[in-house]
Amino acid sequence: MKLVKILVLTLIILFTINPTFTTESEMLQNAKSEATPKTISHSKTVPDLRENTFSKIGPQIVNTNAITAAAGNTENGTALMYVILQGEPAKLAVIDLATNQLVDEQPLKDSSIAWAIAVDSKGMVWIGGTPNEQLYCYNPNSKKMKNLGKASNKTSTSIHDLEITKDGTVFGSSSYGGNVFRYIEGKGFKDLGQVSAGKKLARSLAYSDESKTLFVGLGSKAELIAWNQTANKKKAILPKKYQNETSIYDLDEEKGILFAKLEPSKKILLFNSKTYAFMGELDASSRGVSPISPDGKKVYYTNQYHLVEYDVSSAKQTMFNFTLKGTEAVSLDFVNLSDGPALVGLLGNTGTYLIYQLNSQTYTIDKLPLPPQYVPIYNIASGLKGTIYSSGFVTGHMSIYDPESGTNTVLRNIGQAEGITALNGKMYLGIYPGATVYEYNPYDGYAADSVKPLFSIGYGQDRTLAMVGVDKLNKLFIGTHPKNGEVGGALAIYDTKTKKLVVRKNIVPNQSIACLTYSNGYIYGGTSIFSGKNLEGKANAVFFRLKADQPNGKIEILTPPTKKPRLIHALLLGPDQRIWGLSDGNLFVYDVKKKSMKVTNIVPTTSGRFKNGNLLNGQDGNIYGSIEKHLFRVNPKTMKVEMLRNSGVDDIATDPKGDIYFSDNSDLWVYRP
Repeated sequence: MKLVKILVLTLIILFTINPTFTTESEMLQNAKSEATPKTISHSKTVPDLRENTFSKIGPQIVNTNAITAAAGNTENGTALMYVILQGEPAKLAVIDLATNQLVDEQPLKDSSIAWAIAVDSKGMVWIGGTPNEQLYCYNPNSKKMKNLGKASNKTSTSIHDLEITKDGTVFGSSSYGGNVFRYIEGKGFKDLGQVSAGKKLARSLAYSDESKTLFVGLGSKAELIAWNQTANKKKAILPKKYQNETSIYDLDEEKGILFAKLEPSKKILLFNSKTYAFMGELDASSRGVSPISPDGKKVYYTNQYHLVEYDVSSAKQTMFNFTLKGTEAVSLDFVNLSDGPALVGLLGNTGTYLIYQLNSQTYTIDKLPLPPQYVPIYNIASGLKGTIYSSGFVTGHMSIYDPESGTNTVLRNIGQAEGITALNGKMYLGIYPGATVYEYNPYDGYAADSVKPLFSIGYGQDRTLAMVGVDKLNKLFIGTHPKNGEVGGALAIYDTKTKKLVVRKNIVPNQSIACLTYSNGYIYGGTSIFSGKNLEGKANAVFFRLKADQPNGKIEILTPPTKKPRLIHALLLGPDQRIWGLSDGNLFVYDVKKKSMKVTNIVPTTSGRFKNGNLLNGQDGNIYGSIEKHLFRVNPKTMKVEMLRNSGVDDIATDPKGDIYFSDNSDLWVYRP
């Protein structure tokens, strides 16, 4: 299901993303600007798998992607850096900073990525996972990892930050509920609830032991809450001029000062952590600031590829002369090395690290020995020349699998593709974030310039959920979902001949366009009510159509598939020329001539905010579909549904032979009817 693949879901051809520190959305955006693609062969001889109904082809993309890190000393004094690697599953890599050697690897079961990591006063390492909101604790002395379980509630998927108090209480922030949870050893978890009404992204945390205040940074839009734990009272303290930021991305409390990193602005705000008074701002590109230095006087951060020292008493800023080689700090911590205290940090997401020796004022910038990981597949689609396209989660990159030769080629200069479609001999890819559309000519080979950016949708849009090409009209139709903090999707129409783009935001008010298909002069569309505004119980998803040659025309609202649909997430022109679709776990078919609707249930409930299944025409005359990790087949004449597989199925695609491909985490599979 898409939600599990999104927030995170998470590697097969090695690559390096832009080494500058990135937020989650920037990490995806930076995956667009990579080196020339390489061809990787899985097998020289194609095995004959026809006798096997289901066959695993295997992973399609690998990558070394360092998400975040922390550092500390063990009880015997060893200085270690703990690095989270995206993968299936995600992994904790432990590096000895004195020797720059990998000394341990630990899988994070049930997580494909982890945004949160913290080291407590005893040297224990705490990790918050995605997409199942698992909390982990790693003991560097025994080299043992504990999975402590799901943190807050059934609907939350991601732990975004962790904060450990002096008495050992662990606080965590999560989404998509905007909740904070508490974990106490021996007592377990307690869900403290949504921090601010309507805010579903609890991004960052900091704690003041002096004022007993838990600070929570929220999105979208940004909000900063001071939550006094003694009085159990909350106060919003973010000045109005910053409330249009996407989120408070990071929080640190040091020496009575709260440092709040904005997203997307490259600024850190300062507050008095006792009175909550606003104190000013710093220009900063790093994720946040370091802990207070061993002398109790300074914190460190990075800006414009330089290390900066900030004196907490005088507010003096000192920028160091050396550069960080085009990177910014993801993490900054202090450890004790053989020659004294040192500031250490992960720079960017490629495994570069910094050691700055405080006594000698010397520095080292080098690479960590991080192992590559399999990338979860985010999206698959049928390509031209009989190929199957797979897009990687978070870091993107596109694998093109050729069933005839059994080889795959990875295009490394493409981000996470939400939509993939063919139009007049070219492939079009809708890349998240930023809803940017790329054109790819597979007949040009795999040169770096064979993938070209065409345009961005704009209008606050982020995800190209649906893409349909109509050859005879030379038109590309795109349905979108907005950025966090925005409300309402758009229908975009691009004429590949005239290069004209028409964007109609909120063509269905406050809803995303989740799916599209074309039939007999009309574009048919389905919407999602989960589009930046809480519409559940207040509005229904819409099934509509629009004359394809009149992009600015009025849409026609059609019979809804169910009484109160929340999400219409797949549409298909069937072999019988009727419109087939999926909505809230139901399969429906719409007869255009009779204007009649038939519905049958596939699964009891569905999750997700937009796509979580799709449909395609089989060469055997049947319709194939995926929903909630199930694979099914439908006889369009009788509407009889046959369940083929009950787990491990995400997206589906087909090749010219009629084989059905599907993704399961990082693996590509094939079903041969």
